[in-house]
Amino acid sequence: MRRTARILSEFHPISKSAVRKWIKKFKERLPIVTERKPRKVIAIDETIVKANDNHYVYAAIERNEILMRVYPSRNYLTTRLFILEVLKYCENMPKFIIDKAPWLIKALQSFSLEYEHQSFR
Repeated sequence: MRRTARILSEFHPISKSAVRKWIKKFKERLPIVTERKPRKVIAIDETIVKANDNHYVYAAIERNEILMRVYPSRNYLTTRLFILEVLKYCENMPKFIIDKAPWLIKALQSFSLEYEHQSFR
């Protein structure tokens, strides 16, 4: 929460308690991934948050659950790290839905994971 508040404060001053409240509201609407279970299809995407320094928010969504992480860079190694984090919550090897980002394709191929291209727009 401290890291998120610091990143967002570059736009407008934000406290850790404000971030905590946002997370609570967000969690009520879309549960955050907390358990390991069989999963069929997971959509993965990333976006940039521009501040003084750029940060990349990766998200994995499966039905009504979400896993999000913020990283200082977007590349093959960061993407592999995020995919490993996602797989911690899977009892199986799900299919992934991605855009055509080369770092996503290469990272999924490195784990021999099934994936499909789909536009998120």
